[in-house]
Amino acid sequence: MLYSLQRIFIPLVILSGFFMLSEGVIRSDTWTLLSIYSGLFIFLWYWIKNFSSVGSILLIGVLCRLLFGFHLPELSQDFYRYLWDGHIQQLGINPYLYTPDKLINSVGFPDAQLLFEKMGPLSAGNFSNYPPASQWLFKFASLFHQEKLLDGVLILRGIYFMSDLALFFIGISFLKKLNLEPNRIAWYFLNPLIIIEGIGNLHGESLMFCFTLISCFYLLKKQSVLGGIFMAIAIALKLIPLLLIPLFYKFLGVKKFFSFCLSIVGVSFLFWFPFWEGSMPTHYKDTIDLWFTTFEFNGSLYNVIRAVGYEVKGYNIIRQLGKITPFIVFGLVVLFTFFRSNRTPYTLIQSMLFLLSSYFFMATTVHPWYLINLIFFGIVTGYAFPLVWSLSVFWSYSAYGSHGFEENTFIQFAEYLLVYGVFIWEVIKQPLGQHFQKAHFFDTELSPISPR
Repeated sequence: MLYSLQRIFIPLVILSGFFMLSEGVIRSDTWTLLSIYSGLFIFLWYWIKNFSSVGSILLIGVLCRLLFGFHLPELSQDFYRYLWDGHIQQLGINPYLYTPDKLINSVGFPDAQLLFEKMGPLSAGNFSNYPPASQWLFKFASLFHQEKLLDGVLILRGIYFMSDLALFFIGISFLKKLNLEPNRIAWYFLNPLIIIEGIGNLHGESLMFCFTLISCFYLLKKQSVLGGIFMAIAIALKLIPLLLIPLFYKFLGVKKFFSFCLSIVGVSFLFWFPFWEGSMPTHYKDTIDLWFTTFEFNGSLYNVIRAVGYEVKGYNIIRQLGKITPFIVFGLVVLFTFFRSNRTPYTLIQSMLFLLSSYFFMATTVHPWYLINLIFFGIVTGYAFPLVWSLSVFWSYSAYGSHGFEENTFIQFAEYLLVYGVFIWEVIKQPLGQHFQKAHFFDTELSPISPR
């Protein structure tokens, strides 16, 4: 009797939590927002360990996403810039050539002034950083934004919804190919970070990861050309998969790796060429540089180095640090490419997880949605720290309180103490993923890629 009641009651609590986040909670309601979000993890953890099945995971995941159907993103203002970039493309303007504050007095399209004001001064004063496939997506969405702002949002949300469904089934196929339990998909498909930041706030990382996973699926089968095509699409949505390309060198071998890279270059050319004019390359490079030399939010190792810099130099050393960070990233790519075997699915996926994690550990800016890239790789390899981080990274929204923007040092310390604690334990001892799944999910006999 109790079992049946829990099986019905807990999904209702989960749906209620997502409903409150989609309807009544704003970004400045810090403790309400963080309490509901953290509570969802507790209920999901209990439900996934005791009641989950592939069918119920799909059903609850779909219902949770539908709750955000007519929701205007509250936690992020990025979607205003999406629609702005889409509309100026309709006017024949390259979105990489002009900042919004240079165009606002010379363009006319639906809600132009509203989009400009709502995107915020930081976005309005900088060139677009979104790659070409994202720009085409924004242009498509803006075609439907003529009278109501929500119309353009619904188009984007519909596309992201379909990509999440595709990832659900592709992810299950991916897990089965590695001889892993398909129920592991639960911690991706039901993860509050994925649902809120992807479907809710319309961040493109979830769409990008769908194509990244398709690429990996084909690459595990050594189908290098198809893998390259889908990897190029992922890169054209968000640049972060660029870091993963060299890791396939040993796994594919020289010839297949060459065809993999060649297909990426060919498809990427088709995406980038229509926008490649005038000062576009310079503007785009300068915009990307901002993530290394100017922007700061929720960093971990960077914040420690910055504090030391203040003590030694007496000022913020982000610009000096930003000049060497790309070389550090390059060194990490070389390290994980040539100093690990990467010849089996497990070692390859583990390298992908640790390379991306290292990049985010040292980054000056770590927004919650950035970590969408880590979650599935953690699920496959059995490492729990990406799941723990997907919980604690959301606490960074405490910076957007009722008194304006100010990062909470105590909450930030708690976030990374938890993440680094789990990470160090897993590196020294063993992965802890079994604590997030049913007891047999990480059994050695079940999984040939298990680290144990």
